[in-house]
Amino acid sequence: MTRATPNTDAGFTLLEVLVALAVLATGAVSLLVATQTHAARISQIEARTVARWVADNRLAALRLNVISPPMVEMLGQRWRVDVQRSPTDDTDLERVDIAVGYATEETTQFALSGFIDIGARRVEVAQ
Repeated sequence: MTRATPNTDAGFTLLEVLVALAVLATGAVSLLVATQTHAARISQIEARTVARWVADNRLAALRLNVISPPMVEMLGQRWRVDVQRSPTDDTDLERVDIAVGYATEETTQFALSGFIDIGARRVEVAQ
């Protein structure tokens, strides 16, 4: 009869377990950083999209000759809207540059340039 001897080579050593945990921890940290970066980019895209809506709304209001306040609230955020008008070579057109940013910051989230037909307003006033 053969005698059963204990197998001392079975299982992992403590060093192998520590190396495996280090590899898993590194992978988990990398995944966490990637997720955090993705969430930050999504937030930036959302801010630029809302700022664009604010700028589009302001340009439409200017084309309709509606006076709007310099601060606007949209989707729970307060937005600062800076409008600069400048003449063009065509006396019936006016260039409008609109910069939109958070009300609490000086940075611009979105900038929009457009044109307004001011010749149509002169006709309406003259009638």
